[in-house]
Amino acid sequence: MPSSAPATGISFALNGPAATVAPGTGFQVPIVLNGGTDVSSIALKMHYDPAKLGLVNVSSGDLLTRDGQPAPFISHKDEADGSLIVSVSRPPGTKGISGSGVVCVLTFQAKAAGPSDLSINGASVVNSAQQQLPAQNAQTSIMVK
Repeated sequence: MPSSAPATGISFALNGPAATVAPGTGFQVPIVLNGGTDVSSIALKMHYDPAKLGLVNVSSGDLLTRDGQPAPFISHKDEADGSLIVSVSRPPGTKGISGSGVVCVLTFQAKAAGPSDLSINGASVVNSAQQQLPAQNAQTSIMVK
């Protein structure tokens, strides 16, 4: 699979804290989808360093519900290996959402000093016709000290 930029221009951003975070401090990381067109469902596979970060909560963003349609949100974490799967889908037969917005918000607690990468290493974005849309993964580094 080529690593060229997707034709659709869909990308994700992990909006981590701009400054360093002290151990024991809680912080949020909104996961933002940019450049979406007719987006009906999103599934993300993410990874973080569980020795440095503890995942406290995952809450739904407003991207797929901004027109009032329900969009069931599911998340599953494995704290032992630092993996997280998030899935959100609009009802079948409804028009997708276009534009940019928050998919979900991750709440972490800093555990130990040092850099910790947070990454989306698998993204599936599907339109209302159930067609897969190419999307760029994302990564950020969070500094705990």
